[in-house]
Amino acid sequence: MPDLLTTPTAPGLLPLSASAQWDAWYTTDARINLPLTDTEIGLFHQHVNAAPEMMALDAGCGTGHWSRRLATTGLGVLAMDASPTALALARWQGTGSDLHYAQHDFVTRPIPSSLRPGTFDVIMCRNTLPYLDRERFLVDAARWLTPKGQLHLTIPVTSPDAPPPPPWAKGLAAEQIRSLGAGWAQRTDYPLDAGHVCIVLSGQADPPTA
Repeated sequence: MPDLLTTPTAPGLLPLSASAQWDAWYTTDARINLPLTDTEIGLFHQHVNAAPEMMALDAGCGTGHWSRRLATTGLGVLAMDASPTALALARWQGTGSDLHYAQHDFVTRPIPSSLRPGTFDVIMCRNTLPYLDRERFLVDAARWLTPKGQLHLTIPVTSPDAPPPPPWAKGLAAEQIRSLGAGWAQRTDYPLDAGHVCIVLSGQADPPTA
């Protein structure tokens, strides 16, 4: 596997305000820790080519549900999250030579050296995109993917008629979701459940330069 799996994370990587807020949510509300379902796993493998020896990035990995799942299928996984508490819980549930956790804030911090252009065959972003600079993240993700790589987004869908979600369960409105993926050659949408949609993006028409 590429050496990025052993790349250390510099101490003090995140501003206190970002990491502390997520730490508080992970500490006080167990509902934030959403496990994978068999349906979610099955639909993912129907739509994404994730094979042994491939490299995956789990962006906003939380407590590492997808990270561990992908690692058990033979992928090398770099799992990144802003919350030290989430990462501690993830590590407690298991690591391995093909699974590396690292602290990183995709909003406020510069791109680390471990996120090199053309590195990943699969990028996961589960319930994280609403907290990111969406346009910037999609451009960056396209750069990090291999030519045949795929970006898999799981997005909570908000409704104007529904009560506000808890702060750790932010979603996007339907019109915001429809606007995602400009510049990508292929986009596939599928419903996960009543409150979530998944999008698979691949093949940048005009790949960004490194």
